[in-house]
Amino acid sequence: MDRDIFVDMKIETGCAYISDLPYIKEIVKKKLFEFPFDLYSKEQLQEFCDYVFRDNGAVYQSLMMKYRKNSKYN
Repeated sequence: MDRDIFVDMKIETGCAYISDLPYIKEIVKKKLFEFPFDLYSKEQLQEFCDYVFRDNGAVYQSLMMKYRKNSKYN
């Protein structure tokens, strides 16, 4: 898994900097639910959610529930 969700999301949202992602949380959240989960490690996804949403894992847990059936993280 050489993909980096931070870089991919920066490109997908059109942000100039990764540090801008927390300022467009709603856009990031929408795009995040469209991303293929298996391209990123579980740890990287959790780190991304912690960085962008700073919500004690609520978005990450929602993602895990949504992708449970289609993911290797069952």
